[in-house]
Amino acid sequence: MSTVTPLVDVRQLVKVYRPSPLWMRFLLRSAIDRPVEALRGVSFQVGAGDICAVVGPNGAGKSTLFRVLTGLTTPTEGSATVLGLDVTHQSQAVRRIVGFVPADDRSLYLRHTASENLIFHGRLQGMALPDARSKAQEMLELVGLGHAAGRAGFALSSGMRARLQLARALLHGPRVLILDEPTSAIDPVGAHQLLSLIERLTHEMKLAVLLSSHRLEEIEALRDHVLLLDRGELVYQGDIESLRHTWDAPRLRIRFAEPAAAVAASAKLRAVAGIETVDQIAGEVTVATTMRAGAVLGVLNGQLAKIESVEETRISLRELLIQVAGDERRPSQGSGES
Repeated sequence: MSTVTPLVDVRQLVKVYRPSPLWMRFLLRSAIDRPVEALRGVSFQVGAGDICAVVGPNGAGKSTLFRVLTGLTTPTEGSATVLGLDVTHQSQAVRRIVGFVPADDRSLYLRHTASENLIFHGRLQGMALPDARSKAQEMLELVGLGHAAGRAGFALSSGMRARLQLARALLHGPRVLILDEPTSAIDPVGAHQLLSLIERLTHEMKLAVLLSSHRLEEIEALRDHVLLLDRGELVYQGDIESLRHTWDAPRLRIRFAEPAAAVAASAKLRAVAGIETVDQIAGEVTVATTMRAGAVLGVLNGQLAKIESVEETRISLRELLIQVAGDERRPSQGSGES
């Protein structure tokens, strides 16, 4: 992660949604009847040239975090600045320096052409019409849509619409990009291409990017800076390898010639200090431990002849994230550097 002065600086951010008065609930159709703590003391920084992957289950607080950083909602406690501007007291100025891509394309005018969408957005940002036209064409070329400038939005594929939204977010020259699941409606190939484009532009333009995603391959690709949110709490921040080192003990999968041998081996291994978990299914035993394979097999010295194979494995990223989010041993503000 970048070591220069951060472009995004979040400190002990808390957001509590409180129930509306009874007389308003019918009009708002709100299901909240008690306070909901959407963010609970979240702190992190994002520097120029840094892409930060924000991950977590539905309801983790990702959208609330993005709404705070774009000045669309105010925090209950704590502070957040974007390029030194306070998101609460200088929200209008913040929105002029942040590029935002929402999770769907409802913000596009699908009856307008790609060029018209960008020109309209440029005018809303206060750009003169000639400048908006020039910048619109430049951004379309940048994201690979120069050939589709005159094509209506409804005639664009989902991947092209995602690129159009990225072009619109970049139109006014922001230093910070906030992308809310930008690849959710795109096929895997298109998602990979869009992510590669975002990575390239981030480094070339020295942007600070926050990107939420449910796609595990994207989280793996953006492995250097990950924020894991769970029920409003920041449970981990850092890189994927450090996360694995802290929570993911190596696993040995031992296959036996017969189920009875696996049952006997499982009982032996459970009694050994240094072995965290032992799972036994049919003729296979899986061991989570920091011990070397030779030491584990040494415990099973009398049963070596009944072992058919030994394989070292790692849990999937999905299982790892679930494990960290549900682990009571984790520190309250995660581990790793911000």
